[in-house]
This record gives sequence, structure tokens and C-alpha cells, in this order.
Amino acid sequence: IYIYMMTESNVCEKDEKEWNNYNLFASTRDVEDEQIIEFEGKIPEWLKGTLYRNGPGAFEINNDLKTSVNHAFDGFAFIQKYSIDGQGQLVRFRGSFIKSHAYAQSLLNNRLIVRQFGTDPCKSIFGRFQSLFRPQDPTKSTDDTGVTVQLVHNQLLALTETVTGNILDPDTLELIGPLITLPYSQSMDSEIFTITTAHVMHDDKRQMTIGFGGRITHKGHWLDVIFISDPSFNQDKTDDDDDDDIDKWISANNRFINITNKMISKSKDYNRSIKSSTKLYRFPYEYACYMHSASISEDYLILTEIPYHFNKFYAIWNCIAGGALTDMFKWNGKTMPTYFRIISLDTGEQIARIPGPPFFTFHHINSYQNEHNKKQIIVDICAFDDPSIVNELYVNKLRQNIFPSGGGYLRRFQLDLDTNTCIEPNANARQPIGIHSNSYSNSLIPVQFELARINPKYLTKSYRYIYGVRAQPGRLFDALIKLDVQSKEEIGLWEEECTSPSEPIFVPRPDANYDQEDDGIILSVILDQINKRSFLLVLDAFTFKELARAYLPIHIPLSFHGNFY
Repeated sequence: IYIYMMTESNVCEKDEKEWNNYNLFASTRDVEDEQIIEFEGKIPEWLKGTLYRNGPGAFEINNDLKTSVNHAFDGFAFIQKYSIDGQGQLVRFRGSFIKSHAYAQSLLNNRLIVRQFGTDPCKSIFGRFQSLFRPQDPTKSTDDTGVTVQLVHNQLLALTETVTGNILDPDTLELIGPLITLPYSQSMDSEIFTITTAHVMHDDKRQMTIGFGGRITHKGHWLDVIFISDPSFNQDKTDDDDDDDIDKWISANNRFINITNKMISKSKDYNRSIKSSTKLYRFPYEYACYMHSASISEDYLILTEIPYHFNKFYAIWNCIAGGALTDMFKWNGKTMPTYFRIISLDTGEQIARIPGPPFFTFHHINSYQNEHNKKQIIVDICAFDDPSIVNELYVNKLRQNIFPSGGGYLRRFQLDLDTNTCIEPNANARQPIGIHSNSYSNSLIPVQFELARINPKYLTKSYRYIYGVRAQPGRLFDALIKLDVQSKEEIGLWEEECTSPSEPIFVPRPDANYDQEDDGIILSVILDQINKRSFLLVLDAFTFKELARAYLPIHIPLSFHGNFY
């Protein structure tokens, strides 16, 4: 069933009780042998490539509900691979859990052995204090990476918000080894913890990958920004420093002893390549904050320092009571602004730090510079009024359809580097209503959604269309939408009775030019809640009509992010 343009929702109208998020949080299984699946319908013959996706695949240990994790971000990482052949009208599918140390040891011991985002296996208060004040203990850090999967240095990486990544074989999805040579992987004096971004960004103009991390120590807070130049820029680069010997580097950083013992030659070579290609720019943090993602324009990195700040007293209480990582952060949005920190992509220098309205966000959507005034930056963000969404993502609540506030709203911010000011062009566009009433009032388009994507050719450029997952209160994810930021309308809607879509990935037609931005297709993995069955959906991005679907041999639970290559 597909619906184009605005229509009344018919999802589960017959019996509202049919809507059930439970199977979004039901564990799945490995499919290690590639399976060939034919499409129902017809996909474009030009569509050829591989979609990789990442997200939690198991929410308890060995299917024992007594071992269930607490938070949606805590499930064990499950990588999906969809190799699509348009000429053959088929997809080759496989799915596999990352065999991380945390995953393997948890299965072996039939309990979670390391702290995750919102689940702490340590039962004693003293043990939690040790975890906080002795963070370099490698047994206390997770190496399970279940947020996204991206190509960096022509290698497939699974990433999350911790200091390690996992290097995967792009064909078999097997774990090759850990990525542990990023600058923020090295421990700092008196470190409490480091929280990094899973959403690294690629700058095509400068041929480099950009990442960042917040360093929280007892002596101060720091923001690390890293630029990783592409391999072609480093083929002739050598480093005679002893630290270039990866074995010596590992020995000097024994926090990773549990995950480096099995490092193979390919993993060491990759770590050495990343280390020699990376430049670090470190900035002092007045207030360390939670920062899940950022965006880049043609010339700048735009970071949002939201007023969700690390608080040592909250951290101590977190040790006493247990709770999510973000329980160590305090919302100061009633008294403090959001700061937009602007970093030059050419020099790594800070250009500006501009105050703006307070909001909470997980995801930037796109940023670009005004073609008539390059010192003016437009930043589009999926925003919430506050971080209450974090505490709504506990598994026991979501399994009961308790999701009261829904998703975020599209807000646009205009930053002026000459005047150091931020304005919202759509501020107070409508009367405030709902839990996130301010974001609703200031939204470009008044629809709640998350997991937004655009045509990748338009990243860092002026653009028109956003594709996302609608997130209504109580429903979590219940439809795919297409938004027009020029007309400020929702112009496309796909929904089917009692189904939950995943992030929509836009794949542009190979020969498409910039005249038609929505010339391409949308890929999304859909969960049929009632039949506990998943399928890969292919939509025409222009008409937003279904072209084809391919039913998978397993169900896919909640899935966060992916990319098509």
C-alpha cells in the first residue's frame, strides 16, 4: 500500500490495539550464509550496490528475558548486508552479530559483562564508583558498536559513541579487529570518560573524513576534532616516530588489552594507516555536552553544543542509583543557550562560537552556505525542546507502546559569522502545542520525525527534499515521509497497516544531474509487527510510490543507520 501526498492515516484504524512495538525489540539471529531473494515488483535496472545497516539485534543474553538490557541503545550490534542487483531483480542478504569481546563474553557468562549506554551490570555501588573513577580498566568498557556502519579509508567500520570502532570484512561481515588508533582512543590524565560521534562525515572537496569526541576528565573538559585524510593523500607518507610501530602503541595503551590480543595483520595495517593520516585539533570545553552528530558546509564544520551538560554530582548519583550514560548530564536549557561552534575545514581553527536557542538533538540533517554570502550558514536539525526523549527509549516502556512525546521537528538556523548571530527564520510560525511545543512552533514543517536523509549529492549544498521516518506519540516509527523545505509541506507518505519502517536511504540515479534532486530511489527495511516479518522496500523517490519489496528470512528489530555503496 502506498499513499502519495497528504492523506488521512489508515494505519491500524480497525483495532488500535493491533499497534505493537514489541517485535521491534525482539531478538533476531545470524544469517551467515548469503541468501538470494527475488523482488516482488520491479526495481530499476541501474540499481546496483550494497546497503549496509547497523542496529541492535539482541536485547537479552541467550534469549533469557531475565538478562534483558534496559535501553534501546544497549542491544548487541547486528550488521545487515543487502547486495542489490537491478538487472537480476534480486538481493543477496546476510546478517551477523559483531563478535565483539562484550558480545562473546556476555554469551559465555550468560549476563552482560560491561556497562552499556543505559545498562550497568555492576551490582555494587563501589563497583560503579570504580567504573567512573578508574575508566581505563578495559573490562569496564564496551567494544560493541551498534549505531552505524561507514566506509573510512576504503574499509567498512561499525561505529558507536565509544572510543573504539570495529573493522569488518565487507563480504562476510566477520570482525577483522578493532580500530583503536584515533587520538581520543588514547587515555588522558584523570580521564572520567570520552564520548565520541558515530556519525563521521566525509568532505569530498578536501578528501578527508571528519570526526569528534568529548573528553571529560577530573581536571577539565576538551573537544577533540579529527581530520582523517583519504588514502590517496598518504601513499607516500612515512612516519619514523617510534609511535608509528602499532605494537608499541598498543603496549602503551593497555586499556585495550582485551580486544587487541587477537589483532591480525590486516587490522594492524589499517590502524597504522588511520594513525598516520589523522590530524587532531583540541579545544577547551566550558561545559562538556552530549553531541551525537554534526554537519559540514562547503568550508566549515558545524558543531552544536546543546545545554545538556556533564555534571559531576549527577555522575556520582548515577554511580549510586545506576542509570543511562546521559543520566550523568544535566539539562540547563532554561538558563543557557545552545552554542554553534564553527571550525574551518581548511585549517582546523575555530572561526566562531555563536549562541542560539536551547534545544536537544540527535541528528543534523544538512548545512550549507548562502551562495550570495559565504559567511552565512544555514543549518537544518531535527530538534526537541529537551532531552526527555532519552528516557523514553527504555525497552520496557517501548515494548508497551509507551512513547508519549514522539519525534523531533525540523528547525532551521541561520548563522552569521560576521555578526556572530543566530536567527530562526521560521520562529513562532504557529501557536505552540504538544510536549515539544517550542520546536513545533518554530518548525519549518510541523510533522514529528527522525532518522532523516537527503540525496547525498546535495550534502553541503542548498537542497529541497528530506526523507525521514514519521515518529508519532505512542507509535515510535510508523511511516516514511518526504518533506519539501521550499514549500514547507509534507508531500509524500508511505504507510502500511501495522508496519515500522527504518531510516530511508536515498540512492541517486547514476546519470542524474542536479536539475531533479529527487531522481532516485529510497531503500528502507520494514518490520511487519503482526507477522514478525521484515522486507526490504524500494520506493520511487519522485512519486514516493512502491516499486518492489523483498521478504527477508528473518525479522529485523529496531535498526538505526546505514549507507549504500
